[in-house]
Order: sequence, then C-alpha cells, then structure tokens
Amino acid sequence: TPELKFMVLLKKDQIQDQNQINVKISDIDVDMYRKNNAIAVMVNGVEISNSNLPYLHPSGNIHIRQSNEGITLNAPSHGLQEVFLGFNELRVKVADWMKGKTCGACGTASGNVGDEYRTPSEQVTKDAISYAHSWVLSSNT
Repeated sequence: TPELKFMVLLKKDQIQDQNQINVKISDIDVDMYRKNNAIAVMVNGVEISNSNLPYLHPSGNIHIRQSNEGITLNAPSHGLQEVFLGFNELRVKVADWMKGKTCGACGTASGNVGDEYRTPSEQVTKDAISYAHSWVLSSNT
C-alpha cells in the first residue's frame, strides 16, 4: 500500500550476537532488545519495565505483553498481527488485510511465490542470499 502503516527493522549486533527490533507504527517507536537475560521494550524512548506489562499504548491500538520467554507486540489495526522477539526467535505476522500489500525481507505475504524475492528496486533476484542482501541497510541508517 502506498500509505506506510508500519515498519519492522532488525539490527543484528555482531559483537554480542543479539538481535534488536525497532517497530515504527505511525508516530510511535517501539524497540525490543535483550537486557540482563530478559527481553526489554522501550516505547518512544521510555523503557517499559516487565512488571508494567501488559502495556496498552494510550492510542489503544498497540498492545505489548510478555509471552514465552519474549515480548509480543500486537497492532492489528495498523496491519501488524504480531511481532515477537525471544532469545532465539523473531516472528512477524501481518494482518490478513495486509497480505499482498507488504514489502521487505518478509516478502509480500500474498501467498504467491512469484511475488517473492523482489528487491527494493522491484527487481526479482535469483536466490535468497541476493534477495536478503538487497534489503540490508548500512549501520549509519
């Protein structure tokens, strides 16, 4: 869809071998990351302690909770059914009405294999590695 609903960015820390997730939904910025053997969450620069979970954003459209050794974010009205970050797992599920309207490393989510492996420039790559590399951002981004 031409109107940006959400963006999910993964940052891999090579030194600590950890993943960090940044989810942008409208003007809301959510960071999910590993901290002291737990998964922590920050909303618009303010850390939400695990004791304050579940958390419902004042907009009423974003719900964050602890689940199965990780943190789950739900924002179905923005097109995100689930973003889960655990110690060894990252999962992104889009709402049914967003299928075929997404792009990025997760593809279009349309169920049509012919739509997959499209780069940011709309070119179709021949293999998964070329495809994945096309979506990598520099560390300065």
